[in-house]
Amino acid sequence: MQFFSKRNTVTLRGGLVYKQAKDPKAAALEASILRELYSHGVAVPEVVSHEGSLLVLEYLPGEPLPDIIGRGGVDPEAIAAALCDWFAAFYDAAPGELRGDVNGRNFLYDGKKIHGVDFEERCHGPKARDAGRLAAFIETYETRERAGQAALSRAFMMGFSERFHCKTSEILAERESELAAMRLRRHHASQS
Repeated sequence: MQFFSKRNTVTLRGGLVYKQAKDPKAAALEASILRELYSHGVAVPEVVSHEGSLLVLEYLPGEPLPDIIGRGGVDPEAIAAALCDWFAAFYDAAPGELRGDVNGRNFLYDGKKIHGVDFEERCHGPKARDAGRLAAFIETYETRERAGQAALSRAFMMGFSERFHCKTSEILAERESELAAMRLRRHHASQS
């Protein structure tokens, strides 16, 4: 089974995830980040092995957020709370860092808990950036469940604001910034 990835080849074989990166340095950084987060109890895959540009990772249960949203019938409050729990564990394990790559495909939900995947970079900045950017991604997935997407985005932004003492206005500003960046990326992609 092959998983969606724009930059890497990611397959499931024998109950393990094999991630073939294009760059050995990126694979080494990801292995380091995952080991650090895993050792602090963050819900990320355990690194089984790492050699060169190949990572072998524990397979985690759950579905990517866009798939869950697209299926409909989601409980936005439960998913938002699980996302906030995951971010709390992440921020405790990596003080001063952001998740950075908050594409919804990098968050798996198993019905109770969020697991994070795909850690190829380290980021710093205000926590509101993670919340605003993820809200923008949640809102822009191509699904028929627009009301569910909007409800999840709102619940997540409100929960994040309360949990991490971020001003809602800062989260909304980061959301708008990411939406503008998405429009620009899509415009450039359509021009190619």
